[in-house]
Amino acid sequence: MSSYLLAFAIGKYKKDTLTTTSNIPLELYSYPGHFLKVEPTYRYTGEIMDFLENEIGFPYPWQNYKQVPVQDFLYAGMENTGTTIFSDSFLIDSLAFIDKNYVSVNAHEMAHQWFGNLVTEVEAKDHWLHEGFATYYSLLAERELFGDEYYYWKLFESAQALKNQEGEALKDPKASSLTFYEKGAWALVMLREAIGDKAFRSAIERFLQAYAFKNATIEDFLGIVQQETSTDLKTFEETWLESTEFPYQSAQNYLKQYSPSLRLWYEFRWELTTSPEENEQIIRRYWEKTDSVYFKRQVISKFLRSFSISFIKEILATGEVELRRAVAIHLERVPPELKAEFETLLNDPSYLTVENSLFKLWIYFPGERERFLETTKGIVGLPNKNVRILWLFLAILTGEFETTADKLEYRNELFGYTSPSYPFEVRQTAFSVISEVFELPDDNLKDLINASVHHSWQFRSFARNLLSEILKDEKQKERLKVLAAELNEVEQRYLTKQLEGK
Repeated sequence: MSSYLLAFAIGKYKKDTLTTTSNIPLELYSYPGHFLKVEPTYRYTGEIMDFLENEIGFPYPWQNYKQVPVQDFLYAGMENTGTTIFSDSFLIDSLAFIDKNYVSVNAHEMAHQWFGNLVTEVEAKDHWLHEGFATYYSLLAERELFGDEYYYWKLFESAQALKNQEGEALKDPKASSLTFYEKGAWALVMLREAIGDKAFRSAIERFLQAYAFKNATIEDFLGIVQQETSTDLKTFEETWLESTEFPYQSAQNYLKQYSPSLRLWYEFRWELTTSPEENEQIIRRYWEKTDSVYFKRQVISKFLRSFSISFIKEILATGEVELRRAVAIHLERVPPELKAEFETLLNDPSYLTVENSLFKLWIYFPGERERFLETTKGIVGLPNKNVRILWLFLAILTGEFETTADKLEYRNELFGYTSPSYPFEVRQTAFSVISEVFELPDDNLKDLINASVHHSWQFRSFARNLLSEILKDEKQKERLKVLAAELNEVEQRYLTKQLEGK
């Protein structure tokens, strides 16, 4: 095995074990006391392994498979040999599953056990063999679980992202993750389309057999593919692996050919831009042509401003959780005529729906803020505590809600979530909310400086940007100079550079 695939995960864990159809033990780790999160977190794990073994055509190559969550992990997951370490932000309860789940990451990292671990790239220019293949096979696993429409709309989303990015070749060793993952998956979609299922699956199996426990190049893979088909791969290689452009038209044609709802989407977009008819009339006509939740969710996300109040009421009345969530997220203001229907969103089985509807109802109907807060009291939300942190913030700001002692307790809880003892997702959510209204107290400023040297670059970048804004205020600068003595050496060094403008 390649040395970068060696890892250790050390901590207090509880272990649950499943066995696959081919008798591979799957060890699923969780934190003690989190027993209600085991099933929703690891939902479909056995099915994914069974699917991948069957689809790839090569048995799982290791003795067992372990999955271990850790706090403040650098990535969503990492495919060590026989063991995936993943971010504990994916440890979810059943209610969170619709908003955020581990399925895609689970399938992606599991696919790496073949593509990356069993066969490892020779050098960075061959990275397609890792990330493109893992992304593709995770998409196939999700298609098996959630259906064709799910699969095609995920491809549509990645095609849109690739269309809007600056072009990169898949053979470029310095290409972005978007290229290696999403363009890489698209390349395999189109390769399979070009050579057919039988030749594609045979080539994959032969490639893994030939290079098992070895290193391989893209040329090695294409050589085996060429042996399985009479199709000339030169055009494929130039278009998908060497060109810096993403062939969006080819991707669009593929989606229109296989997905009725995406074909309808492209027709709908064309009519919106060319027809003199009112937008809502066009939207309603196309809305009635399909039962696709994916189509309707996309229409809501892009064109909700064109919807009449009566149409929005009809959508909310369907009870479709994903469509109701889309309305909660994308509706910019809640008019009085929609209040009663919008208020029902506070009870939906979606933490994102609850978060968005609570905030908007609190903003637009100040006379009923106490009732909205009572309805959502005690809800924690996603692993980043999205609902709880928002609730605490709004409860503190709602003048007549509960006692002064209660408000002090809420304030202490909210401001305490910036502490390094919490996962960075919780800390970032708390910093974002608090900094909107409040001046950070000393302890929170120290937490912010600590966050500015955090090992997660995303969180570190967020904290540094917030600290830069605070440093524009001379009064805050003076406060930070005093606090510097209470910081550790690394934090002091960073803060000193910022105070000096370096």
